[in-house]
Amino acid sequence: MLKNIISTLFTKGFVAFINLAILLVSSNQLGSDVRGQVSLLILNIAIIQVINEIYTGYALIYFIPKFSLKKIYSRGIIWSIGCTIVCALILFGLFVWFDIGAKEHWIHLVLLSFIIILHSFHMVIILGKEKIKQYNLLNFLQPATLLLTLSITLFELKIKTADSYIIALYASFFISISISSVQVFSIFNNQATDKPLFDSKHILKNGFYNQLANLCHILSNRLNYYLLGNTILVGIYSSSTSLIESIWLISGSVSPIILTYIANSSNSNHNAKVTFLLSKICFLLSLFCVLILYFIPRDFFVFILGADFIHVKTVMLYLSPGILCISFATIISHYFAGLGKQHILVKANGAGLLATICTSHYFVSHYQLLGACYSTIISYFITASILVIAFMKQNKLSFIDFIYLKKDFELLKKS
Repeated sequence: MLKNIISTLFTKGFVAFINLAILLVSSNQLGSDVRGQVSLLILNIAIIQVINEIYTGYALIYFIPKFSLKKIYSRGIIWSIGCTIVCALILFGLFVWFDIGAKEHWIHLVLLSFIIILHSFHMVIILGKEKIKQYNLLNFLQPATLLLTLSITLFELKIKTADSYIIALYASFFISISISSVQVFSIFNNQATDKPLFDSKHILKNGFYNQLANLCHILSNRLNYYLLGNTILVGIYSSSTSLIESIWLISGSVSPIILTYIANSSNSNHNAKVTFLLSKICFLLSLFCVLILYFIPRDFFVFILGADFIHVKTVMLYLSPGILCISFATIISHYFAGLGKQHILVKANGAGLLATICTSHYFVSHYQLLGACYSTIISYFITASILVIAFMKQNKLSFIDFIYLKKDFELLKKS
């Protein structure tokens, strides 16, 4: 167990570093306009993937050891094909109707979405069968291959358009899906043939709430990509968002631990105390990162990203209050997930998305990049507030517990 946790944390660290390198290389070499086109394409793929993972997402892990994997897989393939086509057609209609998105990349949107969805489906199966070593390897291989291929297209082939990133996406996922397919079919061959069948509606019901909350969370910030209406602004905003959201690596590393801890513990009072303590720690560490950001010169970001990104630091600082709110609330959201109370997550993230819908058009039209930041801050604050209030109400905590640190130190010594 400990070995798997350590190896997974190291893999996450390496992947985060590679993703940062991808961001820096693509921003510096492609500029804000092309970076904006790529960001819109990736966002559209992410939306399709989130909806598709109602069936093929991580909620499926519960069912994999218990039922016929071949039946789960065959129905998952049919679901993925249908979901990808339907979602892509809806997005294309929205592109045409509202004149947003990247219509010229629609074919790539369809093909890449299905490839990425299929690879993610394989990853869920591999994780569900507890093949942690193979899972970590594939998690590392895909972004590493993407970075290598992107570097070749940019520096060797001199392709300085969105095509360079699209080629890199195809190459990285084709290689990864080839390896993951071998792993999955190997699992098929080793699985017992007497596994019972299942009712798909249980998988769909289990995944629906998870993915609805995830979709609301994604759109709470990313909806502004469409409203900015200019790929140059989208490029600046998306790069700023990606950099400042790297702070979430802190709470993201702790969240799976608290999720597992809550799911396997019956001491509700102790669970609440540990959750609140970890939320405070993640918030303080995230605040420290924001303070470091404040003292980094603006010219540093221009140097590593390019002249187009002179406003990146400003956008990051404006987004930071919302990022800190979510840093604190992420641990609490996984607390509720561990208790199986996904409906609370849906309410919180749904309210955040509603706030974005109500405020983003006004703010973006009047203040552009800063308006997108204002809308996101309001959305994240509302999401975090609902989660925190629900948590405190359930566990009979008062606001004095936020600043009363003596009990926290005592609990930290015992843990």
